[in-house]
Amino acid sequence: MKLLLTVFTFILFANSVQSQSINLRGKLIDTVGKQSLLNASISLLDKTDSTLEQFTLAKESGSFEMKNLSVGTYLLQITFQGFEPIYKKITLSKEETDKNLGSIYLKQAFKDLGTVVVTQSPVVIKTDTVEYNAGSFKTKPNAMVEDLLKKMPGIQVDKSGGIKAQGEDVQRVLVDGKRFFGDDPKMATKNLPSDVIDKIQVFDALSDQSAFSGFDDGNRTKTINIITKKDKRKGTFGKMTAGMGSDGDQLLNDHNISLSNFNDGRQLTFTGQGNNVNKQGFSTQDFLGTLGGGGGGRQGGGGGVMNIIQNIAGSSSTGGIINTWSGGLNYSDKWGARTEVSGSGFYNNQKTNNIQNSFTENFTSGKVDSSIFSTQNKSTFNNNSNGRFNFNIEKQLDSLGNNSLIIRPNINLQKTNRTTTTNTGSTKGKFVNLNNSVARTGSDNEGYNGNVDLTFRHRFKKKGRSFTVSGNVGRNDNDGTGNNYSVNEYYNNNVSFRKDTIDQNYNSFNTTKSLNGTFSYSEPLGKFSQIEIAYNHSYQEVLSDKHTFSFDKGLNNYSIPVANLTNDFSNTYISDRGTLSYRITKPKYNFTIGNGVQWGNLKSINNSLNNTIEQNYINLFPTARFNYSFSKTENLRFNYSGRTSQPSVSQLQPIVDNSDPLNIRVGNAALQQKFSHNFRTFYNSFNILTQKIIFAMVNVTFVANDIQNSVLISNRGVQTTMPVNLDGTYSIIGYFNYGFPLRKPKSNLNLGVNYSRLQSQGLINNESNYSRNTTIGTNILWTTNLKDKWDINFTSNSMYNIARYTLQPNQNADFFSQFLSVEATHYTKSGWIFSTDLDYTYNGGRTDGFNTSIPLLNASIAKQLFKDKAGEVKVFMFDLFNQNQSVSRTVSSNSIQDMQSLVLTNYFMVSFTYNLRNFKAQGNQPRMMQMFKMGEGGGRSGGMNRGG
Repeated sequence: MKLLLTVFTFILFANSVQSQSINLRGKLIDTVGKQSLLNASISLLDKTDSTLEQFTLAKESGSFEMKNLSVGTYLLQITFQGFEPIYKKITLSKEETDKNLGSIYLKQAFKDLGTVVVTQSPVVIKTDTVEYNAGSFKTKPNAMVEDLLKKMPGIQVDKSGGIKAQGEDVQRVLVDGKRFFGDDPKMATKNLPSDVIDKIQVFDALSDQSAFSGFDDGNRTKTINIITKKDKRKGTFGKMTAGMGSDGDQLLNDHNISLSNFNDGRQLTFTGQGNNVNKQGFSTQDFLGTLGGGGGGRQGGGGGVMNIIQNIAGSSSTGGIINTWSGGLNYSDKWGARTEVSGSGFYNNQKTNNIQNSFTENFTSGKVDSSIFSTQNKSTFNNNSNGRFNFNIEKQLDSLGNNSLIIRPNINLQKTNRTTTTNTGSTKGKFVNLNNSVARTGSDNEGYNGNVDLTFRHRFKKKGRSFTVSGNVGRNDNDGTGNNYSVNEYYNNNVSFRKDTIDQNYNSFNTTKSLNGTFSYSEPLGKFSQIEIAYNHSYQEVLSDKHTFSFDKGLNNYSIPVANLTNDFSNTYISDRGTLSYRITKPKYNFTIGNGVQWGNLKSINNSLNNTIEQNYINLFPTARFNYSFSKTENLRFNYSGRTSQPSVSQLQPIVDNSDPLNIRVGNAALQQKFSHNFRTFYNSFNILTQKIIFAMVNVTFVANDIQNSVLISNRGVQTTMPVNLDGTYSIIGYFNYGFPLRKPKSNLNLGVNYSRLQSQGLINNESNYSRNTTIGTNILWTTNLKDKWDINFTSNSMYNIARYTLQPNQNADFFSQFLSVEATHYTKSGWIFSTDLDYTYNGGRTDGFNTSIPLLNASIAKQLFKDKAGEVKVFMFDLFNQNQSVSRTVSSNSIQDMQSLVLTNYFMVSFTYNLRNFKAQGNQPRMMQMFKMGEGGGRSGGMNRGG
């Protein structure tokens, strides 16, 4: 830890002493109109690559000043609407610490003949979009988009590639406004190089209906749009890597390829990946629900907001050794003047080996020493194959765009094979033996999930009047077989008195059919107001059939039906909802209020028991949204929504799941729906002059009739869990981020604070237990924008948890986690690249054996090859200290579980990478860049005035 702080301090000091404190000032003058030049943009650019060094705005008098500049030669850019831009070559030396440019005269642009205006402000806020200029953020050689995103204030990228923007998870990434591999953000950020990127836009994407009608329905998706450079939109680019290595016991490999061909709006990208070192350039999708279950022991669950999972791993994985092979193709283009299409196909296969050791405390009552403690060792192998295909067609049916049609078919295919061996022992208190179990389970599942979205939109001649008709048809099939074998031993006063053997096979068939249709009509009521009427019809049918058979020793086969594990079940839910909403839109604010009434019918039929349950519901769906703009760069938003949620089929189905014989689960056909009230406030502010950014968010949710767990624990330690409806669930989540640039060294610093307060009620042996978990966390993110030689990132995440229980206050627990990370890359003009990243993780307040201090150090040396440095040979060492671990804690309404998982440890890898860049010529270079190559000066109105 001391070494980490010493290195970090030295880097800061070394870069600080390189800078000299030089001030630059001047005054802008209008040569004709004598008008005020307030807020004229003055940018100081690097002479070699035009990256921004410093930015300011002119005062009302036209004067400006830049402070704390470094020695060097720069390009001064001055732009103001209605005037010709000015470019001046500026040399700053230590002999002249206060450089005065005097009066600079601007000429009015009487005719606009294509004048090029280069906007170099690092961040610009345009209404509800935050736009980052990629050229203002320096990255290491051969960086990818995710490396670029790490440099941008307000954006965070975690170790696995997950992205948060303005405190929210990014759910979609577009490339030049087009969908890229569906809605998987990692496919773009991990496969596109940063040097082809011009701008990054962050915004809340409206639904198709809202974007067309202008009536905000509150359905938003946090989205990043990657805008490529214009001169990189015609050509081929990509990256190919082949790597081989060893951990001392086995051969390791790491291969990937990403090739893109862009041609005037047509995008074609192929990506492939193969490795056994836990690298994954895509998001895992699991519609069969067969990849979970990694948690051992007897953790709680069952919905609600109380389940808190803290996974602090030294590596980027959450445990296990994963062998991955994947490949995919993305396509987008225009078919004629009015039709835009995009689509992708992607296949992946992952084989995961995992070993988990867990220690779980299950609460049974309010008595002291009444808890049941379980120690478990679990070994799992999972083979998962997944194929997903999607297509998007958006067609304008007329030249004015008043009629449009959107068609989006999607299909996912999945096949999994899973085998698990588990050894579990339980005690009452810590010394009285209750039971132990040795179990082996296996399952094979395959199925598909397909749906088609159709949307037709019509806009009338009268502004604000429109209607939309949309529909969705979907089907999900999941068929599976499995086996369950276990030997379970029970104790009385620490003496074994009974052994049970379970030997069963099962087969299951599950089908879900859905149909959803919506009609909406919007009508203007005046210049500033609008009304929307909508109707929705929804139909869902779920069929589930499971048959379980015990082993017949006499016949030597599985032929004895198990009644309580066999069930033929169907569930149908039909709903009709009508809503009415009113919206006011003014220059400074807009406000929407609405309400809906939904009639629902739920019918559950248990064919095995010849039992039918039917429930009718009437619910309200209130909504309210308020948006106030203090300025173009300061905004406040408030949203409220009330929503109902139906129980899942697995929760409703009264079938026993005894795959873990000491932790049995059973459904509840009498479950009712739950209703959630959600209040969300979001504030953002950006100072274009100081580049300071503030994001703040508060989200409050109250859940009535929540679906939580009722847990019955026998005197032998067998736990039976059933979902029930309970009140008392709420969550309060807050986030605050303050970001600002540093001049010495040139970098960005983001300081964040997060807070959460979660409560839910559970039943333990029919006794009520309220669980309350409070989390307080801080985040520090420091990223450099140095011109050359160094690329440094520093991250600190601290989290303090306070868990409280009403049934067993003696089990109240506080625990703490700290994560520190430094990523440093040093590169030379001759092509040498030295990289290291050190992650330090500390877990405290856990069960003995789970309090860990994990230093994970990785290092690499690379040499760029060829004249254009397109090739690279790298030697990479992972976990030099051989200290990597994965530790997690799960807090639920009736248990606390600590777990350690198998992870990758020390290995080395040698790789070769080739970066392809082949673009067609895009005409003459802008004179701004030619000035230095041709030795042009910059007079008072010198530089580029026309063309480009």
